[in-house]
Amino acid sequence: MQTVLIADEQDGRRSLLASSIERHGFEVTRISTLRQCEGTALATMPDVVLVDGTWATGDPLSSCSRLTSDPEFALKSRIVLLSKQADEDHLMSAAQAGISEVIQKPVDMKMLVGQLTKHANKVFVPPPAEIKKAGKSTGVFEINVTADEPGWALPILKEVLNDATIDEEFVMNVLGDLELGGEDVEPERVMAILRTAFDRLIVGADQELSESENEEKEIKKAEVSSKMIEAMEKRAKELEDEIALSLERLMIMPDKVAMISDEKEMTRIDPNALEMTRLSLEVISDLLFELSLPGRVDDTTLLTQVQDAAQMASDALEAIKNDRE
Repeated sequence: MQTVLIADEQDGRRSLLASSIERHGFEVTRISTLRQCEGTALATMPDVVLVDGTWATGDPLSSCSRLTSDPEFALKSRIVLLSKQADEDHLMSAAQAGISEVIQKPVDMKMLVGQLTKHANKVFVPPPAEIKKAGKSTGVFEINVTADEPGWALPILKEVLNDATIDEEFVMNVLGDLELGGEDVEPERVMAILRTAFDRLIVGADQELSESENEEKEIKKAEVSSKMIEAMEKRAKELEDEIALSLERLMIMPDKVAMISDEKEMTRIDPNALEMTRLSLEVISDLLFELSLPGRVDDTTLLTQVQDAAQMASDALEAIKNDRE
């Protein structure tokens, strides 16, 4: 079942959103503070985090930025912001915070459910604004190829149209398509012409483009050959293997963990003790979170203490995570 975390400080609005989304088959978690949102989202990795854009305390964009700075969260989850603002500066700030989409209020529930379904299924949705974030990945492999930018395609063309491809069999197939035989045209001559032509098209493409910058560019549609697809799939597989290897290295537990006690000294911590502490804090954090849900604890003072303790457990987990990284 697809999971959605709703973060909204207004109980009535949060409950209305949750009940409407649950009717469409989503598993919904309700959160009333931004700190709880960050801790719960990083602990559970929901498919979508739905955040209200207006808070009396806290900055939702800052919370979203902290969430998306976590590589695992950026790979597994998306953030949708419900906001009254739709100006360019706000959309740019949302995109820089790693938010996948900004939906303007008042919200059309049917449209919202449709967008949540797209994000949960990791379907491409245009970001709030076009930006380039150095060193930050969303976990999605994207390539934009336009007719004005042949540089991306040229390496693939060079791999496809090499000497091994334009061989005698290839030439004879071409002559067969033209209903010509070896007695009509010399295959070696055709092979030399094709190689020269392809070399000029590929190697000289950059020069020809620079010479014709002031001329009108015509865009022609072409069918993608099977060899082009094979070359693209080969490169995609290489990138997939590289990404998988990088993620595997990130998951390796170090033999020893050092926690800084002051500026000069470092104390060695048993990795097993640290792992047991982390697991204990996760159990305590989950228990306190369940107790802090509306209706679980009637005493207001005790509820406040439970919420504070839940936040402290979440902060402690975050500190352990940062130390391990």
